[in-house]
Amino acid sequence: MRKTKWKKILVYVMCSMIIVAVFCGGITVEAATVYVSDGIPHDEGYIFVGESHMHVAAFAMKEDEMGNIPGLEGVHYAATADSSIISSDSGGPGTFTMTGNLFFVFEGTDVTAELQKQIRKEYIYSDGAGKRGGAVEKIHTIMETNPNIAHWNIISFHGANSALHGGQSVADYYVASYRNWINYEFPEADCYFLPQSTMTKNFKIFGRGDKEALNKSLAKAFPDHYIDLMPFFWEHYPQGLLDPQQKSDLVHWSTDTYYEMVSMIIKQIQEKRGVIASSQTAQNFTVIEVQAVLYTNDTTVIYTQPNIHGSMLVPDCAAGLPIQVTGVTDNGFFRIDLNGTVGYILGDGLAQQNAQ
Repeated sequence: MRKTKWKKILVYVMCSMIIVAVFCGGITVEAATVYVSDGIPHDEGYIFVGESHMHVAAFAMKEDEMGNIPGLEGVHYAATADSSIISSDSGGPGTFTMTGNLFFVFEGTDVTAELQKQIRKEYIYSDGAGKRGGAVEKIHTIMETNPNIAHWNIISFHGANSALHGGQSVADYYVASYRNWINYEFPEADCYFLPQSTMTKNFKIFGRGDKEALNKSLAKAFPDHYIDLMPFFWEHYPQGLLDPQQKSDLVHWSTDTYYEMVSMIIKQIQEKRGVIASSQTAQNFTVIEVQAVLYTNDTTVIYTQPNIHGSMLVPDCAAGLPIQVTGVTDNGFFRIDLNGTVGYILGDGLAQQNAQ
């Protein structure tokens, strides 16, 4: 009996060590996140919160040379990793800087203290009276740093480690904190909560208690704020986490899968917010033909269409440049000619005289 008991304890300890190794291994380190405003007016902003899933997703979102995310309307993202503030324990880049209107909240995964902070349920805690966890503090920092973003959408994919341990008490903890997110922390924003992919091999091997308690409780407590990703998870499992070409370990998918997941969530939110609809109707415009030379100013942004939700040709334009105007649209944009390329600038983005 004693020998059997000690064997069980040994197996439990080994499994716990494997879980920590899974969360720590194979992911680029990040120990300091910096959020910088691009100064461009954005109607919508997106903040994703999570553990190592969001760390991988942050590197998976590849932007083009103009900072646009291919396949997403009105989403701009630029990210760099370096050692300007801090290096990882292994000597790699430890500083992660983000700008645009898409941000990811997480901590380092190669620094023990940072890892332990981000995987605890306390990370998303709010008591509704000013006591906040690390993730909540970072969300406030992002919002305060980016006053140019009119409306925020906050998406939490936190809880993978907590759900692994299961239990209704854990689920109730998340529900209580998220209620305070909605009512106290971010009343002007829209908050969304995602389920955990508990069908994966990692959960099957190491999961304890009621692994579905968190997902069920979130869906019940927040029917208007819950984005059901279970069909997406099932579509990518077992294909995504058993195929060596589609997975990175027992927990994480390939970077392409994270790109697909984040893009799908943003599109759902845009549809709910009416952003996609307004983007489509903005294509129906008329132009009054004119010929004039006007000058750029500190607010000039050049779009591919007369629509601030659309893609940008030039997101950060120097002031005082002469611009050939060829028309004025009925929805308040100048049509311009950039050496044969047609672009559009919102009315207050051009001036009659060179201010410089």
